[in-house]
Amino acid sequence: MTLYPYQERVKDYLHTGKNVILQAPTGAGKTRAALAPFIESFFDFPPERFPHKCIYAVPMRVLANQFVIEYQELTAKYKRKHRRQSDLTVRIQTGEHRRDARFEGDLIFATIDQVLSSFLLAPYSLPRRLSNFNAGAITGAYLVFDEFHLFDPGSTLPTTLEMLKMLDGVAPFLLMTATFSSAMLSGLAQSLNAVIVPEDETARAAMQSLASQQKIRRYHAVDEVLTAEAIIAAHTTRSLVVCNVVDRARVLYEALCQHPELGDTQVQLLHSRFLQADRQGKEEQIRDVFHRENVIGSQIVVATQVIEVGLDITSQALHTELAPANAVLQRAGRCARYAGETGTVYVYATALNTDGETVDLIGQAWPYQDQRDVVQLTWQTLQGVSGKAITFSDEQALISQTHGDKDRAIVSGLIGRQESHQRCMHKVMRGEQDEHAAALIRAVTALQVVVHDEPNTVARRPFAAESFSLHPGTVRGQVKRWREAGVLRGGAVQKLQDQGDKDENGRSVYTWESVEHESELRGAVLVLLSPQLVGYDPALGLLLDRATGYRAALAPLSDRAPRDVYSYCLESYFDHVQQVHTTFVGEVWPELLPAAARLERVFGWSEGIITQAAHLVVLWHDVGKLNQPWQQWVQVYQDKIARPAPPGFFAHTDYDPGNARHHAIQRSMPRRPSHAAEGATAVAPLLAGVLGDCRPVFNAAFTAIARHHGAFTHSGQPYRLVTGAAQALAETLALGPEELQRGVDVHALWTAENPSAGKVRDFLADPSDEAAFLAYILLARALRRADQLGTKLGSSNF
Repeated sequence: MTLYPYQERVKDYLHTGKNVILQAPTGAGKTRAALAPFIESFFDFPPERFPHKCIYAVPMRVLANQFVIEYQELTAKYKRKHRRQSDLTVRIQTGEHRRDARFEGDLIFATIDQVLSSFLLAPYSLPRRLSNFNAGAITGAYLVFDEFHLFDPGSTLPTTLEMLKMLDGVAPFLLMTATFSSAMLSGLAQSLNAVIVPEDETARAAMQSLASQQKIRRYHAVDEVLTAEAIIAAHTTRSLVVCNVVDRARVLYEALCQHPELGDTQVQLLHSRFLQADRQGKEEQIRDVFHRENVIGSQIVVATQVIEVGLDITSQALHTELAPANAVLQRAGRCARYAGETGTVYVYATALNTDGETVDLIGQAWPYQDQRDVVQLTWQTLQGVSGKAITFSDEQALISQTHGDKDRAIVSGLIGRQESHQRCMHKVMRGEQDEHAAALIRAVTALQVVVHDEPNTVARRPFAAESFSLHPGTVRGQVKRWREAGVLRGGAVQKLQDQGDKDENGRSVYTWESVEHESELRGAVLVLLSPQLVGYDPALGLLLDRATGYRAALAPLSDRAPRDVYSYCLESYFDHVQQVHTTFVGEVWPELLPAAARLERVFGWSEGIITQAAHLVVLWHDVGKLNQPWQQWVQVYQDKIARPAPPGFFAHTDYDPGNARHHAIQRSMPRRPSHAAEGATAVAPLLAGVLGDCRPVFNAAFTAIARHHGAFTHSGQPYRLVTGAAQALAETLALGPEELQRGVDVHALWTAENPSAGKVRDFLADPSDEAAFLAYILLARALRRADQLGTKLGSSNF
């Protein structure tokens, strides 16, 4: 499929090592511009030239299937060219579609929350023990950030910028929007050392002359209330209505459904509070009836901001509540979207709330309360062009006029707050203030809500339950109303507590804490609500004001969350290391190796040193299990389950989580000694012997071993290695590259030590040391993935 000239330039810039900021009008093919460089390189180039993993981030939960359709169209030519089916795996990872919580796909469409929380070692969709699992995937990927103008300037934007500065030269990236102001464009480009496309007036004119831009879209500033009557009066066959908040959208939807002049017009409601299956059905239907080539009956869709991003539909009339200019223009992109179309955009300054009272959207700008001045200026500017047809160039002038001053202040503020923002990021990355991660990711973040009356059942797999993503302020406000009404009792509202993986056995323990006041919800990740308080309706969505008998489905859902329950069989120490190293070499490291090479070039390290470190952390990650008490625990446990262990050293015991006897015996025994920090300490002198000339990589390797069961482990217990530990290390070292074995004295082990926090502090990679931290998260990704895959090979079940 032929690319537009600007799309070719974006691809060429990225393939030659430049990062890009793209500003293109709606309908001009931004998604294709973003995917073409990745898909072409995936099929035609080795990963050393361009990453074979792409993480495509959007600012909110969107109609993500549209991205998959775009991908399928673009890859069709490459499939034909290579005469084979694509082996490129495409996944979606959002709060609602948790299909790749561990970022293991080749092409991943994810919300910015998922990406930033993963890089900050506070991933929203993984338990705390796996907090360091995903950051390395981001380091090794090509990163795309769509609709960048919607990133919150106090949280999402500065955190994204700091992340990209850290990854400069390591992970290529593309920022895209249709609605940047010129001030924001130039400020970001300078800060990130990126190329802007279109590059100049000539390039902008060429983009405006694209066939897709030959259309007419008129704007009207309507100084009246947005009502069902106004919508029906302007309706022909396809109309879209966009409200700023869910409750007003629901009220307007119900008013339309009950309107006597509706006739045979079909009305749909779309917002973020539907169950996944219901919302997916709505999305598919909307795409069908609002597709550029389809005119199926008379249709009206009432929606919230979920319709702003990634939705390839068009309409004749678009009615929207007043919002900042960039949001208004983004919504307008779903009206007269394609060549030859004519459409009208109505922007209303007044709406109706749930009580039927009027809301002045100029003065009450929720959820844009921090942009009230921009909203007011947007209204004034729209009044000046009301009734006129506006081109892309006109829209950019409007954006610069309304957002220019604020954007210049934002860019200046980003520079002034850079050091303080970095310090906050570092605290979260250290695990010191993970409850404050939301303040770094977006001021309007999401809180997962599960409706059920059996907390203990939900706690077995809390992230596998049906859930809804709500603004934390919405949940706190509702809890306040329940508290004031006297119904907040008997565990009606509870928040999830992650107790971690205290036994280092791959299983997180979850408990619940009753919520008695709305302030206790700050920092919560998942909340349980009683079915006696809330309900659900397939047409209206989640209902916080009444019960309907709805309870969340708890059946196992393979695409909802990573498994937390493992089965093991007795496995020797050597066999386990061999299995882990085999998967590391064959499946894991090939994906991460190019990023390791780029890291080495950026920081001037010797070629191949990160690969050496990766082999060592994989081969020596479980040395802590050679601790005498650990091996004694194995012998006692195996005797008690009547399956005595033969002579030797072991990495796993027999354990079937469905076997009540296994579970009871484990609970009756003392807790197994920890082994991760102990093992890292034991091999520290060996790591230093190989990596000592590059302290950042040594620190990274030590930390990857110490934190391969807990992402924030900072100390261990006193240990004493078994007789023969050095020989066991030598045998596993022989599995690695021959050149790595030369000069390693396995007898230099620290066979007995007390790895207290004070003793290991200087060995741990700190986020303030960017070189060590980036190497660490890459090694942690390699080790933890290989350990999981290797354990799966060596176990009866996984």
